[in-house]
Amino acid sequence: MKPSLGIGDIVFGAALAFLLGVFVVALKWNVVGISATIAACSFGFLIFTKKFFFWKECIFFIAIIAFGAWYYCFSIDAATTRINLVYNRFISFSTIVIDEPQPSQNFLILTTTVQKPLSGELKIFAPPSSGFRYGDVLQINGIITPSDMPGSDPIVFSPQIQIISRHNGLWIRERLIDLKLAIFKNFNAVLPSSEAALLGGITFGSKVSFSAELKNAMALSSTTHLVAVSGYNITIVVLAVESILGQFCSRRKTFIFSILFIVLFVLMTGLQSSAIRAGITSFIALFAKETGRLYDIRNAITLTATVMVLWNPTILTGNVGFELSFLSLLGIVYLSPALKKLFCYSNPGFLGWKECAITTLSAQLAVMPILIITFGKFSATAIFANIAILETVPFAMFLGFLLAILGFISCYIAFFCAQLVGIILFYELAMIRLFAHFSILVPINFNSLVIIVAYYGTLIFFIATNQETLTGRTG
Repeated sequence: MKPSLGIGDIVFGAALAFLLGVFVVALKWNVVGISATIAACSFGFLIFTKKFFFWKECIFFIAIIAFGAWYYCFSIDAATTRINLVYNRFISFSTIVIDEPQPSQNFLILTTTVQKPLSGELKIFAPPSSGFRYGDVLQINGIITPSDMPGSDPIVFSPQIQIISRHNGLWIRERLIDLKLAIFKNFNAVLPSSEAALLGGITFGSKVSFSAELKNAMALSSTTHLVAVSGYNITIVVLAVESILGQFCSRRKTFIFSILFIVLFVLMTGLQSSAIRAGITSFIALFAKETGRLYDIRNAITLTATVMVLWNPTILTGNVGFELSFLSLLGIVYLSPALKKLFCYSNPGFLGWKECAITTLSAQLAVMPILIITFGKFSATAIFANIAILETVPFAMFLGFLLAILGFISCYIAFFCAQLVGIILFYELAMIRLFAHFSILVPINFNSLVIIVAYYGTLIFFIATNQETLTGRTG
C-alpha cells in the first residue's frame, strides 16, 4: 500500500506554500525563477528518494505557491484602486480616526480613513499634546505624502487639525478603550508613574505612558517583548471566564463566552499583531478542546499566520510586530527542545531559571536578525536580563489584572494589591535599567540575504538533527 500524506500534513504544507508565495513576491524576487527552482527541487526529491507517489502533492504545493504570489499582487492592486487621494498639494479634507492614537517622542500618530469625495487610509503625525481619540472626525489642512513602501499608508504632517465631531467609531471598541484608559488611571492612582506604565504594558500591551528613557532601556536590554500581548494574557482571561461562568453555565456556553471575551480583549488591546496571533491560536486550542480533537501547535501556528496574511498580505514582510511574534513562538516551540538536548536539560533549576534561560535563548535566537535589521542593535546580555525578569512577569500580570478589577471595587483593597505588584514592578524596572546600562551589542550585521538564509538554515538544521525531542501535539 502506497504511503500518503495525512490531511493535517497537506494543510500544513499548503499553508507554508501560500506563505512562501506571498513572501517571495513581497520581497520582489523573481517569482517565475523561484517557482521553477522549487519545481526542480521537488521533482529532484522525487527522483532521488524514488517516492514518485508524491508527485501530485508536489504539483499541488507548487500551485499553492503560485496562488500566494498572485493573491499578494491582486490584494495590492485592489487596495490601490480603492485609494483616491491628492498627493503633494496643500488641500483640506475630513478624516476619521480608526485606531487608538499612538504617542511617539515628537508626534501623536493617528491612523485615519479619509471621507468622501476622497478615499483611503492615512497616517497623520499630529502635535504630541493633541487630545485626539478613536472615533474622532477631523478637518485636516495639509499635504499628503505617498509612502515609499508597498502597502504602507500615505502620511500627513499637519499642525492644522480641527475636531468636527466625536464618537463616530465602533461603539463596543470605543467603550473598551474607555475602560482600558480608566484602568490605567487607577494604576496611576496607586503606583508610581514608571511602575504604572510598565504594568499597563505587561497587562494590555500599551506603551502610551512610556517615557523615552524607559523605551530606550527596554530596547537596550532586549526586553521590549515583555509589553507585547502574548498567549499568557489570553490564558488569564480564559481561565477567569471558565472559573466564573463554568459554575453556572454549560460547557458549550462557557466556550462561547470564552471566545467572546478573547475577541473583546483583543479589541481592547488595540488589535496588535501579537494579540491577534495569541487570540487566534487560543481560539484553535479552545475549539480543539471543545470538539475533543488533538491540538497540533504546528498546524495552529501556520493556520494563524495564513489567516492573518489572507486578511493583510503586506503584514508578512511589512509588520515587524507580526514577524517578531511568530518567530519568537516558533523558536520557543521548536528550538527549545533541541537546546534542552544540547545542554542535557534534566530539571528546571532553582526557581525555574534553566527553563527560563532556554526559553529566552530560543526566542532571542529566532528573532535576532529581525531585531538587528529593524533596530540596529541586539544585546548579548539579553538572555541574562530575561532570566532575571521573566519568572516575575506572570505574577505581575496576574496581580495587574486583579488590580484592574479591584480598582473599581475598593480603593483600599486596590492599594494593598498595588503594594504587592509595586515590589515586583520596581524589581523589573531595576533589572531593565541595569542590563540596559551593561548592554553588550552583538557585532553582527544581517545586511545580506545570504547571511540571513545561512543563519536560519543553520537553526533549521540544528532543529532537524534533534527532531526526535519535539512533541508537536498536546491533548
